[in-house]
Amino acid sequence: MLCKVFCACCNGLEVTTITVEVSVSIGIQYRLVGLPDSAIKESQQRIESALNCNGYRLPGKKLTINLAPANIRKEGSSFDVPLAIGILCASGQLEVDITPRLSKFIILGELALDGTLREIPGALPIIIHSKEQGFSSCILPRNSALEGAEIDGITIYGANNFMDVVNILSSPDSCKSFIVTPKSISNQTINSDEKSNYDFALVKGQHKAKRGLEIAAAGAHNIILSGSPGSGKTFMAKCLQSILPPLSKEESIETSKIYSVAGLLQMMTNNENRTGGLIRQRPFRSPHHTITVPALIGGGNKGMPGEISLAHNGVLFCDEFAEFDRRSIEVLRQPLEDGVVQISRVRSKNYYPARFMLVAAMNPCPCGHLYDGRGECRCSSSAISKYRAKVSGPVYDRIDINLIVKQVAASDIVFGEDSSAEPSRVIAERVKEARNLQLKRYSENNESFFTNAAISSSRLKEYCALKRNEELFMEAVINKYHISARGYTRILKIARTIADLAHSEPITINHLAEAVQFRCPDKDELY
Repeated sequence: MLCKVFCACCNGLEVTTITVEVSVSIGIQYRLVGLPDSAIKESQQRIESALNCNGYRLPGKKLTINLAPANIRKEGSSFDVPLAIGILCASGQLEVDITPRLSKFIILGELALDGTLREIPGALPIIIHSKEQGFSSCILPRNSALEGAEIDGITIYGANNFMDVVNILSSPDSCKSFIVTPKSISNQTINSDEKSNYDFALVKGQHKAKRGLEIAAAGAHNIILSGSPGSGKTFMAKCLQSILPPLSKEESIETSKIYSVAGLLQMMTNNENRTGGLIRQRPFRSPHHTITVPALIGGGNKGMPGEISLAHNGVLFCDEFAEFDRRSIEVLRQPLEDGVVQISRVRSKNYYPARFMLVAAMNPCPCGHLYDGRGECRCSSSAISKYRAKVSGPVYDRIDINLIVKQVAASDIVFGEDSSAEPSRVIAERVKEARNLQLKRYSENNESFFTNAAISSSRLKEYCALKRNEELFMEAVINKYHISARGYTRILKIARTIADLAHSEPITINHLAEAVQFRCPDKDELY
């Protein structure tokens, strides 16, 4: 007897439907074909033990199992459950009326020896793929099924063990308690005490730096903070997350898919970033400066996403930026420009989105005291030039906002908190309003981008149009600072964001002047 069970596998974010074909005939043999890896080949022992513990058996006949399409390599242990179901149906150990229902289900899960189901990576993209391919339902391990609880248009069953899967297939209508919904997920509350540890109200002084970070958050601009040790660069960068707007539903799904493929989405359950089945707040990734290129960009044998993709729709914070390996810094060039990264391996080529805000912090010189103004820096000019050369000009050119962060004044440190300092929630409201203006503007014109930082070159003239006086002002600025064409476009985008924060449709000279200050605060010192 021949039986077909449907499952799926991920290659990066791309999902392929896999058909498990099981044939039972006369003889004694267990043959598994279709390019399975070692984990799938070892499934026979897990399946046999799980079946025995639940009152079934591995038939003493010739079993031929094909994983189609046969030209795609299959990896992982998530094929255990569909293999077991196929074996039982083909050998007649399950009810006859179950077989016709199998065409409506995508089934996945790893089996423990007692039949318990273990979670699998990539559940969310598989659920979305199943919906797109016309399957009506998915059966997954309970924790994995929760990832797709907020995906409409498909029924998701969460099973705890193998008998749950059998019962769902036998009588789907009477197993509605296994269906996962957003209500079945315990909502994770944000720990307000923990979040208040990084609030702009706690930042003393540094008004210009806070303004620059607000502009960066409002337009999703890349930003670099250069200043002395102890000036608050790292603290302010971590405060940035508290003023970013929450992810939209589409952004949330897109970001959660990356974490799901990486097997990290379940780890977000006890994190304030996750409520329900999807990531809600923008990710904030802070890799150490010793990180390798594959860990930053992505790679490994399976072409897994790296830090820049895990920061998609969020922030990639690189503290001590000049201490990163030169190659790690240089590989950021293309993702910063294109918002996507390609990972090529012998057997596969994976594409991951990487549209992130780069927030970098570094010292201005090897000792870090160049901007102190107290004569503490003893670095030679050659040492300073060599130190800054670790970050190349092309990388600097892709960073929109350059901030020089100087030491906080003694009066600001000694006399307590600044009563005029705005808390993050107030700044966040302005950022949210500016983002909503951008979303409305670009969605009404059916654009593929939704933030000012992502405006394409072909649309720059329309959304950042300048009048005659503003054009003359920019001509003078370009001649004075020798700004490149890319630098000019960055200034226009920053000015567009400043205008949005001021609820101004036209870009004025005041907006451009402030943008220039943040783009080139001290041209001679930064380059």
